[in-house]
Amino acid sequence: MYQCYNGFFDGGVPCGTFIKSISNDALNYWERSFFQRCSSIIEFDGLPEAAPGQIGWDYDAFMYQLFRMGYAVVFNTKKYGMVVQPGYPSGYGLQYQPRAMTISTQFFQFNRPLEIGTECGVIKLTPDYRGIWDIITKYAVEMQHAEVAIRQSALNARFAYGAFAKDDKQKKSLEAMFQRLANGEPAIILNPDLKRPLDGKTGEGGAYELPIMQIDRDLSKNFILPELMEFRRTILMDFYRELGIKVQPDKKERMNVNESESADAETFNRREVWRICLEKSLDEVNKMYGLNITFKINEPKQDTEGSEDNARLLRNTGE
Repeated sequence: MYQCYNGFFDGGVPCGTFIKSISNDALNYWERSFFQRCSSIIEFDGLPEAAPGQIGWDYDAFMYQLFRMGYAVVFNTKKYGMVVQPGYPSGYGLQYQPRAMTISTQFFQFNRPLEIGTECGVIKLTPDYRGIWDIITKYAVEMQHAEVAIRQSALNARFAYGAFAKDDKQKKSLEAMFQRLANGEPAIILNPDLKRPLDGKTGEGGAYELPIMQIDRDLSKNFILPELMEFRRTILMDFYRELGIKVQPDKKERMNVNESESADAETFNRREVWRICLEKSLDEVNKMYGLNITFKINEPKQDTEGSEDNARLLRNTGE
């Protein structure tokens, strides 16, 4: 295992190793990866800082809460100042919308829910008080299946052998031989008891072979690794489109303007919902508590007009 700094920083919560459990580790890897990709889209500024004797907001915890729960409850306290906490919708108004938030954490246990708009504010990422972890989980599971298929295809690309053993001693000898072959040893010394006569004749004049058979001699018909790698890339591109990031579809021929605009439209709606929810809820929270929390949506870097890359893009879209 790779180590640096003499292992002094190898503690904490470990990442997956992909050694013992490729399936579970792949799921955890992509769930973590997709969350970090989501976190890079929206950037907040102006989160309350710590006043003397109080505690400011932790940016990473705030981002995780917002993406995980879809909202964050804000209220003012004498001990901690302005805080953000997890809460749960309570009660309903005339249009059956939540009227209050139930707060029950190790820091706060109120005997009744806090009224939204008077006793607390809610920063909302989504309009239905749910996070976007379903998006992260959906694509993480798809990537998990793709990773397992890619790993299996890579293994199947090697020659597969089977062996026959008449007793446990031969079994162990054959297992050791296969292990040494898999480790890349160019020459192996075998136990002579493993060989068996081809024609039933024994002695110096007889022909011998090992009790080994090749399972599949035509590997090319099962080699689908390039297709699986492209399948994994397609999942990743679909995830980006789900987040509202412009990703042009793979086309061999030139795209016209309508096709390019149609591809852009696929990425628009969901992120626009998030923008509207954040703008409205932050406006209410800022006015209620005199804050100045702002956000921006990070866009991928665009080519400047006149550059060679932009010229190629324009040619591709038919402009």
